Amino acid sequence: MGRLGKSNTNTNTNTNTNTVVGPQSDVWTGVRYNSQEFPKQLNLGEFPAALPLNPPADKQVAYDAAQEKVNKVRFRKYWDAELRASVYLNEFITRNPDWLPRLVGTLSEMHGRLLQQKGEELRAVLSMSDEREPRFVEIIDQHEAEGVVKYFLGMLMIDPSSAPATYELIRVARRIGEVVVMCLKDHFHEPRPSQVCPAILPMVDPPVTPSFPAGHALQSDLIAKVIKLADRPFVQEGMLFRLSHRVAENRIVAGLHYPLDNEAGVLASQMVLNMLTEGAGTDAPTCPLFCALVNEAKKESEREREPLPEADHAA
Repeated sequence: MGRLGKSNTNTNTNTNTNTVVGPQSDVWTGVRYNSQEFPKQLNLGEFPAALPLNPPADKQVAYDAAQEKVNKVRFRKYWDAELRASVYLNEFITRNPDWLPRLVGTLSEMHGRLLQQKGEELRAVLSMSDEREPRFVEIIDQHEAEGVVKYFLGMLMIDPSSAPATYELIRVARRIGEVVVMCLKDHFHEPRPSQVCPAILPMVDPPVTPSFPAGHALQSDLIAKVIKLADRPFVQEGMLFRLSHRVAENRIVAGLHYPLDNEAGVLASQMVLNMLTEGAGTDAPTCPLFCALVNEAKKESEREREPLPEADHAA
């Protein structure tokens, strides 16, 4: 005897395991009930059911025509932006094979300053701890990368359905920034402020990554820069970068970073953007896929500037 309420979930339900749940979600989620029943609706001799041996000529023609139509179906242009960002990451790395030594060479001077001014930097971290109470919820909310991204998306009302290219551009900046900063952190191997000064008690557990440069600073600044590239309508540039600066500053307040970590992150962000946009507007850009995405985002911005039809105003 089976247990009460027993069901074969493989037969009676079909959970869409490919559905993305989160800020990048733009499809319906949930369970498909009785999905095993739908194949029963397929007629024999109808594509893709197997044709009998030596089918009538008209059946074969219809089958071949159906298959030809199916093979013309293409997946949508803008699929999961967080995953598709890997395509642009690959382009950045392969088209700029010396990106890491270039960044390391530039940031080494700043890292040397950090070592020479460690006491001053630690005092700066300690002095900013007074800001923890008024910024508490904000800092906790921004601790993970998604928390930072949603501030930009919410402020500019950007989502995958209304501005897919701009949304993808933001995801690309986050993804490239993440890989760049982790490689730099591994190179410099700088301990967190709390590791060298017990008086610094971080608000949250420090990420298990080195301190220099700051990831939040690099990624939030790069996101702000690509939004500027997209020429979004009604965006006040100063406030855009004020947000990215505050996101980075919150990490100092939380006791996770030195001020020079943030400066290095912003400098690295500019260098990455320069590599991504090198040759933009010419016939041979260094990163053609990225430049094409920027152009698509600009077109979205232009469409949003177009006046609404009179009927829409009346409504």
